[in-house]
Amino acid sequence: MKESSHYDEIVRILCEDQEVQVTVDGGMKRFGASGELRAAGKMFAFCSKGNLIVKLPQSKVASLVAEGRGQPCEMGRRTMREWVIVGPERQSDWLPIAIESKHFVLGKG
Repeated sequence: MKESSHYDEIVRILCEDQEVQVTVDGGMKRFGASGELRAAGKMFAFCSKGNLIVKLPQSKVASLVAEGRGQPCEMGRRTMREWVIVGPERQSDWLPIAIESKHFVLGKG
């Protein structure tokens, strides 16, 4: 199984929602990301180095990290307070967390 096949399935499911778009090859690509998911033009999830990285409220990020279900997202020396890394060992959590992230950026969560 290729590294991002689970993420590809999440992209397929979330893109059934017309509010969600995914970047494709040649589009904007940051953080070594693959297939950035966006809702209302706001990036909310992407896959990098086999990890799901999502945007969530700071309190949810802190909770996931405290529970050992996520890791802080660091870009250089800066910790991104509203972003969390969810590793491949937690793939069963990826879809619900990505949906929660989408709702957060849309102001629905």
